[in-house]
Amino acid sequence: MFKKFFKFLYGYVIIKVYGKGAERFINICLRRNIDVWNIKPFDDGIEMCIYIKDFFHIRQVRKKSNVKIKISQRRGIKHLMRLYRKRYLFLIGFALCIIFFAVSAQFIWVVEINGVENSDINGIISTLDSIGIKSGALKAKLPDGMESKAAIINNNDHIAWAWVYIEGAKARVEIYEQIIPPNILDKDTPCDIVAACDGIINHMVVKNGEEVLNDGDAVKTGDVIVSGKVATYKEGYPEEYIYVHSMADIMAYTTHSKNGDYKLYYESRVPTGKNRYMVSLEVFGKMFSLPLGRMNFEEYDINEARHEICIPFFGYTGIAFDTVKYTEVNVNKEPISIETAVEFAKNDLEEKISNELLYGSILTDENVEYEKIDNETINVKLEMDFIQNIATSQPISADTEGEEILDKQTD
Repeated sequence: MFKKFFKFLYGYVIIKVYGKGAERFINICLRRNIDVWNIKPFDDGIEMCIYIKDFFHIRQVRKKSNVKIKISQRRGIKHLMRLYRKRYLFLIGFALCIIFFAVSAQFIWVVEINGVENSDINGIISTLDSIGIKSGALKAKLPDGMESKAAIINNNDHIAWAWVYIEGAKARVEIYEQIIPPNILDKDTPCDIVAACDGIINHMVVKNGEEVLNDGDAVKTGDVIVSGKVATYKEGYPEEYIYVHSMADIMAYTTHSKNGDYKLYYESRVPTGKNRYMVSLEVFGKMFSLPLGRMNFEEYDINEARHEICIPFFGYTGIAFDTVKYTEVNVNKEPISIETAVEFAKNDLEEKISNELLYGSILTDENVEYEKIDNETINVKLEMDFIQNIATSQPISADTEGEEILDKQTD
């Protein structure tokens, strides 16, 4: 985008080069450091763009390559000024529009919040306002990503991860909430308390049921910690059991880790404007594909769309068109430092770990390590330690005849 702006600022012309020496003309220009771009062949020659300042230096090149040159179009600020030099109001309006868009692009006009279902949306909005992320905020004064994330997580309960993406004039806030535990079973239903994830028990508060494990014990997902099968003893009688609705809070140390490979460059995909389409016709479930034609794109993006035919009063007819659009792109790679790549990776891995967290998780420690795989790739591993309430209910049933099922719930 910036290259196009500077080209327009300097001014350039689109020329058509006729003759058998058109390719030689391009080679000589390149050897003499004369910039040419957007080179396109046509029936009688080659079309290309060249700066106005260089256009006056190609006379010798034209003679040496024995070609004819014709100016097709003129582009640039100077050309516009000369074209509209007597239309002062138009020029003033054009200048004011440029100034308006240039200035307005430096501000945030829309704040979009995604991923909020159970958290307090008003509290999140209030936090964003307090750190300056709001409509009309100047981009240059916005806090960095880590500061914004810390403010959102620390000031709002049950948020595992958050990040603010600046996209033009919009601030997109992505929120990941901690996983809400399943609905509590009816208190009349006998159940065990089992571990929702792996960990080491830190502290137990048992309100009902019989303890199977103790503080300091390691547990794995699904292990019974508090049993709803409680033994009763009467002298002179065999051992009997009753089944109760177990209740407990089990606080445990848990560790979550993720790793992945990340590149030491930032990749941008810029469309070239060339597209190819593949169209398929579906008639009552049977597909008919139209030929795609020749496609020699090395890099491309794919966009799929479906259009169903609907007739008023009759609804859908069972006929649909599926369109696959292939857009050619130029892939640009901009190198970044290892520190920057690790920061990007850490943010990505935090987002993945946040999807595993239980409701009310408290972060206690985190550690990030990386290993260089090759000159363009590193492997990053993130470990995060939490204290979580890993207690979750699992129903049980009395399968022995004559056993009494009672609710021994204590207040």
